[in-house]
Amino acid sequence: MTPEEAVEYYNMEQRNYYEYCGYIQNYQNRIGELQSERQNKNILADEKQTEIQRNQDLYDSISNTTGSKDGLFSHLTKINGKVQEAATNFSAMVSSSTVKAFNLEETFGENATNANSKLTEVFDFINSGKTSVSQTIETLSQELQTINSQIQEIDMEIRNAQYMIDQYESSKQTALVNMAYYERIIQQA
Repeated sequence: MTPEEAVEYYNMEQRNYYEYCGYIQNYQNRIGELQSERQNKNILADEKQTEIQRNQDLYDSISNTTGSKDGLFSHLTKINGKVQEAATNFSAMVSSSTVKAFNLEETFGENATNANSKLTEVFDFINSGKTSVSQTIETLSQELQTINSQIQEIDMEIRNAQYMIDQYESSKQTALVNMAYYERIIQQA
């Protein structure tokens, strides 16, 4: 190999070396951007997880409330039964042909029925709230799943960029070795 050819090859390897350095720098910059994006996605995922937990706690609270529904209706049924029993007893104690007997069942039984109706309305409203919270949890869970998928994609991009850096580092080292070889040939001439 002539010294002129060695100079030509040296210059070519030097251009390759600087080109590889530029590629490495670009991929390092890209990794920095991806890591920043990943950090933002992690913060968003943590916020979604916190929101899901808050809604889950609310859902559990509502579920505990609706769990006492049967007990309340049972008490109202007992009250209605006691009002009927009291009305029967009262009617039996107060009997007169000239005075119309006061009907306890009509007076107080209706209040108990009204309470039963109002209680049903309250629990229907609570159940609609429970359904709404459940739907919110489902929506937030889907959003969290999307964010986690995006984080995985970012991780894959980071691994790919790191792989490319490793490849260019290897090529850069090869260029350095070749430059040293051609430089020796040039100096020997």
